[in-house]
Amino acid sequence: MPKLWGGRFTKGVSRLMGEFNDSLPFDKRLWSEEIEASTAYSAALAKAGVFTKSEQAKVAKALREISKEFADNRFRFKPEDEDIHTAIERRLVEKIGDTGKKIHTGRSRNEQVATDERLFLRTANSMAVDLIRELQSSVRELAAKTTGDILPSYTHLQQAQLVRLGHYFMSLFFMLQNDRVRFEDLTPRIGVLPLGSGAVAGSTIKLDRELLRRELDFAALTPNSIAAVSDRDFMADFMYAASQTLIHLSRFAEDLIMWSSTEFAFVELDDAYSTGSSMMPQKKNPDSLELIRGKVSRTIANLNSLLILQKGLPLTYAKDLQEDKEPLFDSVDTLFSSIRVFTGVISTLKIRRQNLMRNTDDSIYATDVADYLVERGVPFREAHKIVGRLVLSGSENGRRLRDFTRNELNSISTLFDDGYYKIFDPELSVERHDVYGGTSLKRVREQIALAGKMLATTKHHRR
Repeated sequence: MPKLWGGRFTKGVSRLMGEFNDSLPFDKRLWSEEIEASTAYSAALAKAGVFTKSEQAKVAKALREISKEFADNRFRFKPEDEDIHTAIERRLVEKIGDTGKKIHTGRSRNEQVATDERLFLRTANSMAVDLIRELQSSVRELAAKTTGDILPSYTHLQQAQLVRLGHYFMSLFFMLQNDRVRFEDLTPRIGVLPLGSGAVAGSTIKLDRELLRRELDFAALTPNSIAAVSDRDFMADFMYAASQTLIHLSRFAEDLIMWSSTEFAFVELDDAYSTGSSMMPQKKNPDSLELIRGKVSRTIANLNSLLILQKGLPLTYAKDLQEDKEPLFDSVDTLFSSIRVFTGVISTLKIRRQNLMRNTDDSIYATDVADYLVERGVPFREAHKIVGRLVLSGSENGRRLRDFTRNELNSISTLFDDGYYKIFDPELSVERHDVYGGTSLKRVREQIALAGKMLATTKHHRR
């Protein structure tokens, strides 16, 4: 059977060109979206007088049957099917004859592609919101269980200040909140319907595009046919949001990888999210987290691929845009699998509480000591210098800050008194950070309560 567009040609394409040109191996994934869009389009064609009422009913019934064939894995592709659009149209003609040939009246594959991609991404975007919310819920639960645990925080991978472990986990929650809102904000930009735009200039059939919009439950119609078929901004936006989400997961994965090592031993991954070594029997590797850390490179590369693909591309449609689907599909799949695995890690993570303060150096209280001096009237820069001398002396002589005698302290500053020795208490240290967003118990509980409200409210909606 010749290609559906083959009337102008005297011979078929070469086998090599056919394989090079055909997108069916990857865009067959859009079968559901193509059938949904074609069903709505048949209704618009009926209103425009292209189909009779009975013909449109026959088309809709056949499309439902084709959908069932796909769902039951009974649909059979043929060599002339170069993409999912021509495959479904070919099957429609097989089922109902020449009536099926009318389905493409006034329609271009250019707009079919753009429509199917928006339908696909609308569902994927909705799922991304739901998966992030599930992960946030798991993070919040873990934070609530660890508000009483204290450990060193790190800047430059050096011990910085003490924080509550629940405070640390809540930082992930709020990063994920940014991610979730980013996807939610994308919803209306995806929900703009290009169907009815034709190949470039709009349809020659008097289509009721508002009918199409209602049938497909889109929020708006594209106002310009050229922009409609050439636009891939909504895909780039989604792929950026996916990359940013995975960057956040990757950063936390890096911490948990280090924390699961023998040197830290702060956490232990569940066996379900770890692997072993083929050579070393003792190994319990955090491969789930390492894979998440690695997979973000794919989504970033996919985003780059789509952006580079469009650079210098003339308006309106060019075959180059066929290359937009594989990076999109890969980003969607990578995002979903990574979130699900990370949720599993968080939900089963074991905290090894006895080790959290095991290797904490007294120098982590240095800022507390400086604040102690500030409370006694020493300007902060002078207090910083004084404490720096203490830390240096302790480092050179192998002594902790709490080991200095009153006489040694007073030789540096007469403002030191016995209150100095009360500084070295982890609970008191974290409780000093009693500002909104801080790591005191009250403030961490505030964050957890706020998180509960954020999980209960969302701007997400299908359209």
